[in-house]
Amino acid sequence: MREGRRWTRWRRGRAVHNNLACEIDKFFLRRDCRCCRQSDIIGQSMTDELGGHVYVLVSPKSEFVKIGGTDFPPLKRIREINATSPYREHGPWSLSDFRQVSDWRKVESFLHYAFRSSLVAEIVGAKELFRIAPALVAAKLNEIDSALIVKKPKIDRMFQDSDFANFIMRIFAFTGLLNWLDIQGAWIFVLFPSTSGGRYFTINIDRHEVAFSTLPSAYNGKPWHMLVVDRLIYDFPIVLRWIKDHDGKFDDDRYASGMPRSVSLRFSASFEETSKFLQLDGVRRALIAYWAEALIGLKERGSSSMFARHHNWNAIAEIRSRMISQGQ
Repeated sequence: MREGRRWTRWRRGRAVHNNLACEIDKFFLRRDCRCCRQSDIIGQSMTDELGGHVYVLVSPKSEFVKIGGTDFPPLKRIREINATSPYREHGPWSLSDFRQVSDWRKVESFLHYAFRSSLVAEIVGAKELFRIAPALVAAKLNEIDSALIVKKPKIDRMFQDSDFANFIMRIFAFTGLLNWLDIQGAWIFVLFPSTSGGRYFTINIDRHEVAFSTLPSAYNGKPWHMLVVDRLIYDFPIVLRWIKDHDGKFDDDRYASGMPRSVSLRFSASFEETSKFLQLDGVRRALIAYWAEALIGLKERGSSSMFARHHNWNAIAEIRSRMISQGQ
C-alpha cells in the first residue's frame, strides 16, 4: 500500500486520511502513520503559538480555591479535576477567573508563590488549593506582566473605542453569556477578526456565528449587525418594523449547522441605536430561546467548537472584570 494513499487533503490544520492504513501502521509497525505524526506536530505548534492558561476554580463544597495552569482550554482541565481525587471529593469545581498567557508555568509559579502562606496542607494529594478569597486572586491576576497576556493589543483597541466597549458590555449583560464561562471554547468571542470588510467582533456558538458587528460601512457610516434568534421573534410587530426601518432583513435557517427555528436578523445602526433595539419587547426572549438551548446542548455533550483556538479569553476576563466593578 503506497504511503501517498493515506494522504487525501488537509483541512483546518489536520490531515484527513485513510483510517484503515493508519490502523495497519499502528498494529504492524507499532507506530503512528505519517499523517497522524504530522497532525500532532501541527497541533503542538498551535498550542505553542497560543500559549496556555492559568485558572482559578471554586466549588460550593469547598472554602478553598484551586489555582493551576494548563496547555489546554480550562474546560478540558475542569473535567479532569472533577473526575480525579482528591479534588473530586471537594467539587464540582467551576471557573472563577482565568488568563491566557504565553508562559503559563511562569504565571502559575508567580501566583503560587504570592499565596504560599495560604497553601492548604491538610488535604493529601492536593497541591494547588489555597485558603484565600477569589477576589484576592483576581486582583493578583491583574498584576501579570502585560507582555505575557495573549492578544492584548486587540483588547486595548476595544477599550480605546468607548462606544464599542460599552456596547460589548451591554451585549454580554443582555445575553447572560458570562454565565457560561465554564464552556468557553464551545462558544467563541473573536475581536476584530480578519473578514471581508472588517468586523468589530464575532460570537460563535459551536460551528456558526450568532452575532457580529461590522466596521462602519461606506453606505451610511454605520456598522451592520447580525443576531441569531428563535422564530418567536415574528410574534413581535414592533421588532419587525424596527428591522425594516433600519434597512434590515430576516433570514430563516440561514446556517446549515444551526438549530431549527433560527432567524438571522441583519440591520444597519449605530451602537447606541442597537442598544435601544435590544430593549424592545421580545428581542431578549427570542435570543435567549435560541442561545440558551444551543449552550445547554453543548454543555450536555461536552463539545468544543472547531474555532476554539480563536477565542479571546483575555477579552472575556477583562469584560467580566469591568462589569463586576460597575455592578452589572
